Amino acid sequence: MKINIAYPPYRSQQLLEVDDEKKTRVFYDKRISEEIAADFLGDEFKGYVFKITGGFDKQGFAMKQGVLLNHRTRLLLDGSTSHYNPKRDGCRKRKSVRGCIIASDMSVVNVVIVKRGPADLPKLTDKAVDRPSTRGPKRANHIRKVWGLKKTDDVRQYVVRRKVTTKTGKEYFKSPKIQRLITPAVRHHKQRRITLKKRRYEKSLKEASDYNQLIASLRESKRSSLLSKRRELRSATKSTSKAESTQAKGQQAKGAAKPAGQGKKDAPKKDVGKQTPKKDVQPKKEAPKGDAQPKKAAAQPKKDTPAQQPKKDAPKGAAKKDTPKKGGKK
Repeated sequence: MKINIAYPPYRSQQLLEVDDEKKTRVFYDKRISEEIAADFLGDEFKGYVFKITGGFDKQGFAMKQGVLLNHRTRLLLDGSTSHYNPKRDGCRKRKSVRGCIIASDMSVVNVVIVKRGPADLPKLTDKAVDRPSTRGPKRANHIRKVWGLKKTDDVRQYVVRRKVTTKTGKEYFKSPKIQRLITPAVRHHKQRRITLKKRRYEKSLKEASDYNQLIASLRESKRSSLLSKRRELRSATKSTSKAESTQAKGQQAKGAAKPAGQGKKDAPKKDVGKQTPKKDVQPKKEAPKGDAQPKKAAAQPKKDTPAQQPKKDAPKGAAKKDTPKKGGKK
């Protein structure tokens, strides 16, 4: 069996091969995330404590946390956990995984040094390998978690810095910007945002109330104007009806005061406006210039004058005898 030992603070790792079954028997029936003392590996590991993080069996199948078996099994995975990465949402696949309990069929066991012993391990915890990480956590809470800090501690002192050398040979350190870092400036900006938000809210409420008051006043003025117009119309109609009624009563009183047998001269004159219109006399059409008058107008008989009327008493033959003929003998 092989034991893969890692020390994250120094980013160091070492693979140790153990052929003695008595030494590897210590790992049997142990689960992932359990801690175990490393004294069985020798005096150099005295005082060290390992934590099991995983492993592989002899066929290359990885151990899975939560599967309480000491052998391999097939599970339907949907990508919400490890050992399967679906290409599309909703995909599922049945895959073989190894249980989280260690047995004799393991080929590699991964462990992490949780507690250091008095002696340094070569290529693991010695100072020669002391290479601090250049890419540490950037978020404030993550930095506190790594270094075990409190909220009152200054996180800026524990951020990972890296050494930079320029072309001229000048050296300086660069540190990343800490995310979600709460400072007095951040608190001030947050308070300012809150006050501005409150002011905007109060302003909107005031504008809404002013607008409602304006609309109410406009409605009231419009209503009062309509009511005044209606009152004026009612008063005008009442005055006209009173005048008509008084006029009709006066006419009735005049008609009742007249004596009986009164002639036409005393009869009341008819109103000029109520007289029946006479028939319009059509004007004679004037004849156009140069044209003869129509025959109808010429044929109208004129009234006989007394000289032109024939004498009724004279005999028929008398007129012939008295009048001499033209060109005849006397």
